[in-house]
Amino acid sequence: MPAVEMIQPIAVLKDPADPAGHEETCLAAALASAAAITAFPEDEHWEPWYVSGQGKSTRRGKPKDLRAVEAQGAVVVHVGRAVAAAQAPTTYPLTGRMKQLQVAGTELEHTGEAVQHSVPAPEGVPVLHLGVDTSLDMSTGKAAAQSAHAAFEWAVRLTPEAREAWMQAGQPSVLTPLDARAMRKTRKQATVQIRDAGHTEIAPGSRTALAW
Repeated sequence: MPAVEMIQPIAVLKDPADPAGHEETCLAAALASAAAITAFPEDEHWEPWYVSGQGKSTRRGKPKDLRAVEAQGAVVVHVGRAVAAAQAPTTYPLTGRMKQLQVAGTELEHTGEAVQHSVPAPEGVPVLHLGVDTSLDMSTGKAAAQSAHAAFEWAVRLTPEAREAWMQAGQPSVLTPLDARAMRKTRKQATVQIRDAGHTEIAPGSRTALAW
């Protein structure tokens, strides 16, 4: 059981036949989490979830699992070979196909390269920039959740008009892996800094992801 009672479930694709990379999967998860705001704007769980810590659960599934989750209403985002599906926050335990997906051990190949999506953006449309700390050796599942935290917080700080323009433009975004030195340098320009609660994998207070 997670450390919080309310979570936003996110499923990521792990396809043995055509595996996506770590970085593109993290970006897909981040964008799916943010897209859920627009997809489910009237869901009653947003406010209590947001003020109670914004817990997220990243799970992995095969192509048939992602199709099933989408059929049950999740919003789906594709980034390269990566696919992620997100729902609105819900209370634990989960139900439906999302409940059946695996949580632990989600790991994909790290390229160490930045990933772009829907850029360049049209004039006047914001671009989400994400930085993820590689020095923490986070698994893909963990890094995807941290990326989603940063992207969601960045998106909710936009005006409704700017967020809608960003969505309509295909969520223009760039995710860059950053070592510890680059994290320290980049955080000066970040508008969002995510620190982990330390429930899994890393120490409490670790700065995991940035957004600007």
